[in-house]
Amino acid sequence: MRSLSSAVIASVLAMGASSTFGADAQETSHLAFVTEYIRELAAIENIRTAAEQQLKQGTKDDVFSNAVYSSTRIQFELRAQISRLKGMRLNPPFETIISDLTGFYEHKIELHQSMIDISSAFIVPDPKPGVDYAALAAEMPKIRAALDYIDESVFQAAPLIFATLIDQKADSKNHASHLIITKAERAKLVADITRNFGSKLDQKDQNFLVSAASVLKAYLLKDFKSSDEPWN
Repeated sequence: MRSLSSAVIASVLAMGASSTFGADAQETSHLAFVTEYIRELAAIENIRTAAEQQLKQGTKDDVFSNAVYSSTRIQFELRAQISRLKGMRLNPPFETIISDLTGFYEHKIELHQSMIDISSAFIVPDPKPGVDYAALAAEMPKIRAALDYIDESVFQAAPLIFATLIDQKADSKNHASHLIITKAERAKLVADITRNFGSKLDQKDQNFLVSAASVLKAYLLKDFKSSDEPWN
């Protein structure tokens, strides 16, 4: 798992402790939001894994057509994710999370379109005059680096996303020690992560999306009490 400073979650708790959730009836359930975030991580990771398998099984001639196929699938999934997220709303101090995520996803769609365009140029049987294929090929690692940077941002958002589940009401020791979800709901989230990512959660060299799932699972397993457990 990629390491995250404990100061990140501490700062989130401090921010939340000084804020109050609005009583807006339109706010999305935080449990529903986190459940969707986990589903989104898994959906993109599944497409990425399938693309890797196709790359291993295909021939050299299949590389670019497979890239077009995989990037197109990712675009469809990201558009669906953006649509679902735009139907959600979080109150302060978490009001910017959804717009941040949709911004990341919109940028990824643009980058995957660039990959589709470049890969499509290489699929043609005969080189077209005036096309700088070397320059196009040189763009691919730049695009992959940009995609990694966005996925790192999604990963870095994981502690804040977990913090949406923390009950900001202090216990007798003035600590935010409880979650707003029950033991059963908490166990379901852990089970969802485990089922969707499996042995990838135990790998040392995880990509950023798997690492985000690992971070969420680790926080869910920490010693926070669930909403249906006694308060001290």
